[in-house]
Amino acid sequence: MSVTEIGCMRVKPSLDVMNEDNPEGQILSKLYNYVVVAPGGPLRVSWGVEVEDPSYLWAFFDWDSLEAHENFARTLGQEAVKDLPRILTRGGFTKHITATSTLPATLQCAVTQVVLAYFASDLPPTVTDAAIARLKDWEENEIEKVPGIEALSYGWGVEKDFPIRDCSPDQRASIFLSVFGFDDVNAQRDFRGSLAFEELLRRIQATEGFVKLEVFSVCFRSTSRHS
Repeated sequence: MSVTEIGCMRVKPSLDVMNEDNPEGQILSKLYNYVVVAPGGPLRVSWGVEVEDPSYLWAFFDWDSLEAHENFARTLGQEAVKDLPRILTRGGFTKHITATSTLPATLQCAVTQVVLAYFASDLPPTVTDAAIARLKDWEENEIEKVPGIEALSYGWGVEKDFPIRDCSPDQRASIFLSVFGFDDVNAQRDFRGSLAFEELLRRIQATEGFVKLEVFSVCFRSTSRHS
């Protein structure tokens, strides 16, 4: 079954890792353009820093399966990432999510609004299913009120031990990720201030086991095996 690897890393101070005119800005594009054509590599990679705090770098990798990612990590993974310590600090995480099929489309929009919700690690399937049902209902009733939105995707993390931002290292959680692709920054900012967005957050926070919410935006770059 296809799966998306999700990684969050911290950028070293004063580095502009998205500017390819700088030496540090060439490392990521070189790496990700390499892995999508390497044997057994991901089908697609999208990466970018948070607009609100560029010290956080996010990357999404689409794999044929979890086993495909694990095999690549064992064979070519270490060689592929050898230059990352030049631009990234220790810490961060690499996990997996299963999201709706529109996830790549949201990451290829001009700007992507991300809503990352942390939940207790021991949620029963009835609760995770209810969260998805609430999101689907929001999509059916609210999305028409959101100008400029081009794509929406959502899904749960595969692992149950995601680190919680700004909490102690031993605090771990499940995550429910919602991403919204917009045609421009103004539309995304208007969404952040809208009643539809407030309703979205209310539904997420009302779900059993809710712990914490992170809301941020990213202008992703993408490359794929068939680019």
